[in-house]
Amino acid sequence: MAYVIPHSSEWFKALEALNPAQAAITKQLIDLAGKVEVCSVCGDYPTTDYKVVGVSFRPGVDATIRLCDDCRDIRTETQGESYEPIKT
Repeated sequence: MAYVIPHSSEWFKALEALNPAQAAITKQLIDLAGKVEVCSVCGDYPTTDYKVVGVSFRPGVDATIRLCDDCRDIRTETQGESYEPIKT
């Protein structure tokens, strides 16, 4: 599977098709922080880039997200999501 780097223009295009509300929130967080290296959910830092297990942006392209540790833990516990760090 391929993936796109979180917060890249390709990532926002894919996320807007899958979850436009989350794409809009993440854009606002990045604007407020003044940098792209922030959590896709809360705008915190530091972060890690993850593949979202079992979710695809489109066939053959894994969904990805940039998360702080707290948001990763919360989403894992409350939404049952699973993540694998992207190895660069």
